[in-house]
Amino acid sequence: MSLRQAQPARPTIRDVAAQAGVSVSSVSRVLNGEPHTSPELHARIMRAVTRLRFEPHSAAQALRSRESKTIGCMVSDLSNPLYSEMINGAEEEFQRAGYVLMLAATRHEEDRETAFVSAVRRRRMDGLLLFAGDNAHTDFTGALANLELPCVAIDREVPGVPSVRADHRGGGLEITRYLIGLGHRRIALLTARAALLPSSERLAGYRQAHAEAKLEVDPDLIRPQTQGSSIAFSDVCQLLRGPNRPTAIITLGTHMLAGVMDALSSTGLRYPDDVSLVCIGDTDLARHATPGISALTWDLDQMGRVAANILLERIRGGDEARKIRPVYLPTRFILRHSGAKPRAP
Repeated sequence: MSLRQAQPARPTIRDVAAQAGVSVSSVSRVLNGEPHTSPELHARIMRAVTRLRFEPHSAAQALRSRESKTIGCMVSDLSNPLYSEMINGAEEEFQRAGYVLMLAATRHEEDRETAFVSAVRRRRMDGLLLFAGDNAHTDFTGALANLELPCVAIDREVPGVPSVRADHRGGGLEITRYLIGLGHRRIALLTARAALLPSSERLAGYRQAHAEAKLEVDPDLIRPQTQGSSIAFSDVCQLLRGPNRPTAIITLGTHMLAGVMDALSSTGLRYPDDVSLVCIGDTDLARHATPGISALTWDLDQMGRVAANILLERIRGGDEARKIRPVYLPTRFILRHSGAKPRAP
């Protein structure tokens, strides 16, 4: 007599159909992420899946459909709250379509990027979502070109790949015009490396605003940064202690903003009395600082969802598969109380 206990039977797709009171084909359509399914039917079937703890046999599904139902997502920094909101929006769209999102944090390191492309190929993923990255990484771009997989880029320019972007140039132009309009002539710009598309576009907007006002740009006021508050702190301290300090600062609203605020405090300066401050990305720090910090923002959730739906259309071979031109989302300037006219010397 065997001492092994009988294992409970694994629920089947027929059990899910019976639980939800629908046909097996309806369950199959929802689990396979096929379009034209009503939200009510989708919710009823997914409730039955949860109750029964039903898990489709992914390997068998992949063999039958040649799909793994997984999407790769390559992002440089998972701690960046701006990325988090976009990823959440994209993940909801993929989950609704029956796909699982697999994340990789690359930290802008080419070896990590190239290794993830190899993992995407080995795991037979169905698509790849690329966040802002350095296009000077030739090994990575070469590996990507040979991937032969539907891809969509967010705030990144990749040849032959459709992209979704915020209007960073227009945003950089708007906030620089605003500061020049207040009377500022020495405006420091702290942004990420110029090799990243959002940074190069913001810098172009910053330069355009100066050209419109017939102002020369002081190269010393443009400070490319890596993500980190300590680097921003030392850079801003150096600027503020110099003989001809900036009267306004534009900075990213994440780790850099914290470094800028620490630098202001350590040099005995206050915003907006001594230095006007504008940040890019409406983060918790910008909203809850006292006084609140003016911020350039855009719809992060929508950006993720738009990119996800373009990628899904490419996977299905729909009309979107033929569209390569970038989709631009507008930016919005939230005016708070961190800007003022510069003090007279």
